[in-house]
Amino acid sequence: MSRTKKSIRNVIFTIVGFVVTTLLQLVNRKVFILFLSSEYLGLNGLFSNILSMLSLSEMGIGAAIVFALYKPIAEKNTEKVKSLMALYKKLYTIIGTFVLIAGALLTPFLHLLIKEMPDIPYIHIYYLMFVIDSGLSYFYTYKRSLIICNQDNYISTTTTMLSSVGTKVVQLIILLLTHNYFLFLLVQILFTRLENVLISKIADKQYPFLKDKQYQKLSKDEIRTIRNNVFAMLAHKIGMVIVNATDNLIISKILGLAVLGVYSNYVLLTQTIESFVTKIFSSITASIGNLVAEQSKEEVEKNFNRILFLNYWIIAFCSICLICLIQPFIHLWLGADYQLPMFTVLIIIVVFYFNGMRRTVLEFRNAAGLFWADRYKALVESFVNLVVSIPLTYALGVAGVKLGTLISLLGVAFWVEGRILYKYLFQKSVLQYLFLQTKYAVVTGIQLICAYWACRLIDLTSLSMLLKFVLQMVICLIIPNVMIVIIFWKTDEFQYAKNLVKKIIKR
Repeated sequence: MSRTKKSIRNVIFTIVGFVVTTLLQLVNRKVFILFLSSEYLGLNGLFSNILSMLSLSEMGIGAAIVFALYKPIAEKNTEKVKSLMALYKKLYTIIGTFVLIAGALLTPFLHLLIKEMPDIPYIHIYYLMFVIDSGLSYFYTYKRSLIICNQDNYISTTTTMLSSVGTKVVQLIILLLTHNYFLFLLVQILFTRLENVLISKIADKQYPFLKDKQYQKLSKDEIRTIRNNVFAMLAHKIGMVIVNATDNLIISKILGLAVLGVYSNYVLLTQTIESFVTKIFSSITASIGNLVAEQSKEEVEKNFNRILFLNYWIIAFCSICLICLIQPFIHLWLGADYQLPMFTVLIIIVVFYFNGMRRTVLEFRNAAGLFWADRYKALVESFVNLVVSIPLTYALGVAGVKLGTLISLLGVAFWVEGRILYKYLFQKSVLQYLFLQTKYAVVTGIQLICAYWACRLIDLTSLSMLLKFVLQMVICLIIPNVMIVIIFWKTDEFQYAKNLVKKIIKR
């Protein structure tokens, strides 16, 4: 199957999986809030972030070895793939064991991360259940990565979707019948385990050589290259965790679990969309790896510009919809008590936009193996983020946390990543990239003003809240997309996107 056809198939499976799991997730959250307090929501967010901190033990090994797999897979060099997978398995067994032990050792110190300990029984047991759920997954990661590298991401997506559907349905039943958080978490652990075992069985069937105990050891040069990439990715991993995983810790410690619970609903919506976009791009990541390995610099740059345009279209559309619709949606879904101030919401979504617009650069950086070149960027970004976020949180609340993230994102990460890619892959000035990003940001701003103004006109009518929301959805669907068609119709990037959509529809 061709690279394009595999990418299209992966995208289709990703979209279907996203729609199904998102609907179930929204219903699940509504029922969760009905039967358990917002402090339980805060616990979910806090424990997830603690486990994200422990994921530092992964050190970027996954990205480094996945990059190393691209070439031998393209060359059908099974022996080299076997050698890399053997190393991958050994390392992830160590990582999984470390996460389980280190996570358990943190149990007595949970009170240090919460402003006021809530009146929730068995809180330490709940935390240990999160640790088990996270730690056991590392023992299966290497097989999932091989499936994705072979551009069979639809297998991973379908398995995850089925597991997620099963988890949410059974959790809903548990909440309705028992209102029991312990059983709620137990279901999550069991389905995670089932999903991982299923992925393992599929990988063993598709790649029988995984069972072969005989393999060649990697050369010293190969080990050195992987080690350098791992060290570089470790810096990225540290920065990413500090920037993304400390928000909940800061809110929990300074503002409390109840505020964290309200904030977590906005995080659920934005992260669900981020996850969708990430999966779409992950569906073509292996194709980018093959492209960088096989095509000329000019061809790679042309495809980069095309994918960046797709990136812009998706992220701009999602950002505009979020700004116009998230407040009325939260009101309809959970009630006015679960709404944050509009200024805070605006900062959250601006961060969402610029984070999303980094996606193409990061995918091409990973595909080109440029981990070492910007290894210090993430550390500087995380330092700026912490120094700015903590005082701003005391001054502005949740808005301060996200404002700190935005300052570090634009002040460090955004332009440095573009500079590294253009310097080492395209051998061009970063100004070209910054011009593209500025152009897309300005157009997004114009689209937003038009859509937001139209939505506010709907608010002035005497229609019911639900009908207003439906009309505003229609506005957000039409205005941004029509403007993109009008502005970019004659560009190569738009024609590429149009043809890609046609192929997906025909499939």
